[in-house]
Amino acid sequence: MFSANHPEIYRQYAYLSITGYGPSDDITKILKTTPSDEWSEGDPWKDKPPNEKRFSTSWRLNSGLKETESLNAHIRVLLRNLRRKRLELLSLTGKYDVKVVCVSYNLQSFSFELDFELQRTLTDFGLRLWFDAYIDHQAHETIADLRQQLSQYQK
Repeated sequence: MFSANHPEIYRQYAYLSITGYGPSDDITKILKTTPSDEWSEGDPWKDKPPNEKRFSTSWRLNSGLKETESLNAHIRVLLRNLRRKRLELLSLTGKYDVKVVCVSYNLQSFSFELDFELQRTLTDFGLRLWFDAYIDHQAHETIADLRQQLSQYQK
């Protein structure tokens, strides 16, 4: 998505997120899939002092695509990889928070239209979407500064 048509997008990706409580291995056993990242409640934080423990369990499966691919492409790959796991995913709903997280880093605004067939499949799998859209405030401030400088030359 780094093209002249979409210069406002730095990077984007989507992943399956399963959060809750208990051992993350329980999720791995049900899905029979190795997570991209996982931890269980009570596990030590990797980047914090040794006495800091995780408050909850997290299990994550990445699409494996580059962050230059569209969110629809990431979701399509995730669903393709999970196509035989529908009943297992549905069994996790209720005990865990199961969703597809879409992340986008942008210069200014963010908009996205999910492919309708992907919407149907997500619903069929009991998956909801969560969006994390981030705006690069530094770039936004730079643009505002440039606009102010330009206005001084137009006087």
